[in-house]
Amino acid sequence: MRKIVVILNIAALLTIFSFYGCSIADQANSSLDSDSSTTPSPTATTHIVEMTGNYEFVPSSLTIKQGDSVEWVMNSPKPHEVASGTVIETEDGKEGVPDDLWNSGKMVSGSFTYTFNSTGTFPYYCDSHVDQGMVGEITVE
Repeated sequence: MRKIVVILNIAALLTIFSFYGCSIADQANSSLDSDSSTTPSPTATTHIVEMTGNYEFVPSSLTIKQGDSVEWVMNSPKPHEVASGTVIETEDGKEGVPDDLWNSGKMVSGSFTYTFNSTGTFPYYCDSHVDQGMVGEITVE
């Protein structure tokens, strides 16, 4: 009789553990299923701004998403640069005040790219032609 009670207890314990193991496996599969339905984040976009011979950035104002890049492309026989910062009025005309986020340096050809990882409004200018109104602004959402 004692042997039968021990065997029944062992069988009961095995049954309980097997149900517990199935429950854990179901929870693991459930969490895997929910993770696989997560949509991936959209890929970043590169926006083009042309630097023209008419002392302008085209477009001069641009709204982009956080993580996007802007590529300023030379489309002018005149050298330009892209510097982040504000423009102020002085006695001698307009002047750029750099904030040192980016500066392409003087460019005669090619392009310059900057990736915007923070939200906000980012004014910029061409230091050589700021007095002619060569300014722009990037808004990052």
